[in-house]
Amino acid sequence: MFQRTLAQGRFTLALMTLFAAVAWLVLPPPFSWQLVGGLLASAVSLYLLAELNNAFVLLRINSRMISGTLALLLAPAVMLHELQAAHLILLCSVVAYFPLLAAYQRPWATTFVYLAFLVIGISSVPFPQLLHFLPICWISLFVLRAWSLKAWVASLLGILTPWCFLLTWAYCADQMPLFSERFTSLMRIDRPDFAAWTVLHFVVAGITLLHFLVGAIDFLLTKHLDKTRTRYHYYTALLHGAMAFAWLLLQPQYFPFIIPLCMTNAAMLSGHFAALSYGKIQNIIVCLFAVLTVAACVLAFLQV
Repeated sequence: MFQRTLAQGRFTLALMTLFAAVAWLVLPPPFSWQLVGGLLASAVSLYLLAELNNAFVLLRINSRMISGTLALLLAPAVMLHELQAAHLILLCSVVAYFPLLAAYQRPWATTFVYLAFLVIGISSVPFPQLLHFLPICWISLFVLRAWSLKAWVASLLGILTPWCFLLTWAYCADQMPLFSERFTSLMRIDRPDFAAWTVLHFVVAGITLLHFLVGAIDFLLTKHLDKTRTRYHYYTALLHGAMAFAWLLLQPQYFPFIIPLCMTNAAMLSGHFAALSYGKIQNIIVCLFAVLTVAACVLAFLQV
């Protein structure tokens, strides 16, 4: 079957990454060092997601569909092709999962919790509104059975660490307005505004949401086949992904900063579906994903 061959193929990730790289160079914007920087940052994110799969055995078979799915989601998203603050959020969204998932059922998880929230804190420096995501991150500690008063204090310390460095730098460099502006933006909740969205924005968000929904439904139907630890890891991705999409709907003007969170979690769930669920309907859905990705890339090219 096509899907099984794709899921277990040795060169699947390489081909998907090559497709994304070609889309990166062919689609707008024109070639620049910022474009190369964005490609490299995204490539590192793909590698880290593959290592996350290896470290926590997110798939029951030897497959790279999680990373491959992220590559396909990034390919038509030309608004993320040039290096920008959104790539830091993309990287951090993957890196934070390493200590966060490692905290599962650990009686002394404070170190892992601190590191996870430190990464979240770093990603919130260019985009302070990311701190609105904290309550969901704290709920995920309950999901992973890593919640305790010490873990909560560790999470606060992790979040505050990069902000303390920023405050020190702003004070020494006489740039305190830069620091205060971030807190002002953090406290402000704007009305939803889709004015900056193009057709491609809706298409990219729609494809990412479709990947997430299909992956989430399939996981909930087949979760009994996974180990208990793996189920709780995917519960966390499901929780974070649902929050990210809700947040995107409520604050669409921050599309470049929120969509990487949506893509990371959608790739984890959709990759689980593509790698482990076989059948005629599943084959059709996987082919549909491929067709939609190519169609989105064509749309991006026509929007030059």
